[in-house]
Amino acid sequence: MSIVQPTKSSRQLAGQNVLMNRKSTLVKLLAGCVLVTGLAACETRTDRAVKVGNMLVTNPKGNHPIRVSKQMIEMKIPVRRGDYGLNAEKKMELGSFINRYRREGEGRLVLSAPSGQPNEVAVVDVLNDVRDHMKGHGIVRQMVRLRPYSPKGEPEAPIIIAFLGYKAVGPKCGALTRDIGSERNNLPAEQLSCANQANFAAMIANPKDLVEPRDMTPRSGERRDVQWKKFVKGQYMGRKKSADQKKTLSSAVGG
Repeated sequence: MSIVQPTKSSRQLAGQNVLMNRKSTLVKLLAGCVLVTGLAACETRTDRAVKVGNMLVTNPKGNHPIRVSKQMIEMKIPVRRGDYGLNAEKKMELGSFINRYRREGEGRLVLSAPSGQPNEVAVVDVLNDVRDHMKGHGIVRQMVRLRPYSPKGEPEAPIIIAFLGYKAVGPKCGALTRDIGSERNNLPAEQLSCANQANFAAMIANPKDLVEPRDMTPRSGERRDVQWKKFVKGQYMGRKKSADQKKTLSSAVGG
């Protein structure tokens, strides 16, 4: 009597094949994830080093920033007893200060005059001279605010002219003490470009330019107005040629 072994049905075999395919796919996905993760980690480390190096080299504004703030910019005119106005040197200084106010100033000029001091008579004479000098530089009365002040212990207190403007303060640079020759990562020194930023802050003509762009000046419309009048009248808008310019090329070469 022979014993017949039971055979698996086709449905069972199909289920086992699907399970084996799923396991194989899962193993491949896990291997791929490990490989991608390793490559991403290597790329991140390399990319980070490059970014840090570029930042130190090409970003001096972030490493050594210039700080711009609004401050009162003032000029002091000392007044001694017996003075009768501004001398030539003080007039030149005042003229330069007014020009700076017109370039950088915010708001009105503040003119502070001492009162109740032994030099009060001289202050009045110098103050009148200051006003006349300002008027000559185009500073009208509405642009000036006059206020008295009471100095303590200053018999020759000065007249103070001030305005609110921008001031740029550069970074404080340290000494280059680290030996960058032994830098394994090939990164620049921490003080790189610090001196340039400090010099730039000291030399800039108007610190306000670091905050916002300047306003545009009015257009020069003289030529445009002439052409527009010709256009309205239906006239020829081109430039009139002289007799020599009207000659043809053939006549110019004798042909």
